Amino acid sequence: MLRLFVSLFFVFALNLNAKAQTCDVPVCDIAAQITDLKAKNGDQRGMYAINLKAQYKDSQDVAVLENLRALGLEMKSLFINLKDEDWVVRAASDLVNTVVLNLAKYSSVNGSELVKYYRELDGQASRYALILYWQNQLVNIENVSELNSLINFASGARERSTEVNDEDWVSRAATSLITEITIKLTALDPAHEGLYNVKMTEASRALGTLDFDKMAVLDSSSNKNLMIVLINSRLRVTVYSFSNAEIKGNEVTGLFLSNGQISQKISFVLDRNSGSVSGTIESTKSDVIEFNGTQAFSTRTVFAGRSSREVTEADVLGKLNGEIAGIKGVLAIKSFLPNVYSATFTSENGSIVMSFQGKFFPKSGVISLTSGEKIKLVISLREKNGEEMWSGYSFSTINGSMSQSSFKPIK
Repeated sequence: MLRLFVSLFFVFALNLNAKAQTCDVPVCDIAAQITDLKAKNGDQRGMYAINLKAQYKDSQDVAVLENLRALGLEMKSLFINLKDEDWVVRAASDLVNTVVLNLAKYSSVNGSELVKYYRELDGQASRYALILYWQNQLVNIENVSELNSLINFASGARERSTEVNDEDWVSRAATSLITEITIKLTALDPAHEGLYNVKMTEASRALGTLDFDKMAVLDSSSNKNLMIVLINSRLRVTVYSFSNAEIKGNEVTGLFLSNGQISQKISFVLDRNSGSVSGTIESTKSDVIEFNGTQAFSTRTVFAGRSSREVTEADVLGKLNGEIAGIKGVLAIKSFLPNVYSATFTSENGSIVMSFQGKFFPKSGVISLTSGEKIKLVISLREKNGEEMWSGYSFSTINGSMSQSSFKPIK
């Protein structure tokens, strides 16, 4: 009882000392505080850490949190070196986890800083909590720069969890976050989505693998998410196909792992100004294949501009009369789930029927639909010569072709 009383008195005295400080953070002189803690016993050190966590666990003040983070890391190192009991070390660790999680939530979005915070967290539960927080925040983020920063964070988080042998579900959560951000980036800034004219280098062609001359990148509107397809247009053959690809800045990467087929990965970089692209493909079957080329079409061109009025779901749902790839017919669009749009295109003679699924972007007035990962249709509602029309493009992952598409509402 006397031991507990002394510990509580010590904590009370520290609080009085903290209030007497003239700075705007909990501990003005961290070095002096650490020296003072060395002179105390383990119970007093543990109680001090517990008290700080209780007092500041809900703080959103970045300066306060940074101060406590620096202090907590010093305390944790000290307690370990002094061989304090487990609960004392854990108290310092819990303090660090609490303030670092709050820093990661309430600081400005910076990918490298978030990775640094993630690396300072103890325990996979805390690390997963930070990933989950940003997954829940995604719906409110439409800033491309912030989304790119979060891609950097999620990549670093996945790497860290692999390093420290977290259970697989933690790194899978980081991968899931990357995928969700990639799809949102594709929607907000679809610079990479489109069709490319590419060619393999002479050295790569000498390897004897099947040549390809077209590359398609598209949001599949399915659980395959962002897809990369490399095509031999003459033979109408898919040479390589990657699903759940990831965007990091100007780089796009894809990975295919299998115990029954050839494992392979792709990486390419797009110069957004010139449209030039260069990349590599690696597999277990051959040496590295290098390719380069130019972007022939980007869906960003369809997103460009604005409608003369606010476009609503009422403008999307119903039947549109027009054509895809020179084939005239009717596009019927319905929504059976919120933010998911299903459509069927039927040619005039009924011989061609294609089913689509995709998204509607009200701010841009754009419908983006995919048919079985084979046909991509992107159209925007714009006014031409005093008349509103849905116009844009479709492109094929079968032969790498592209064509204009346009539709008018059936009144």
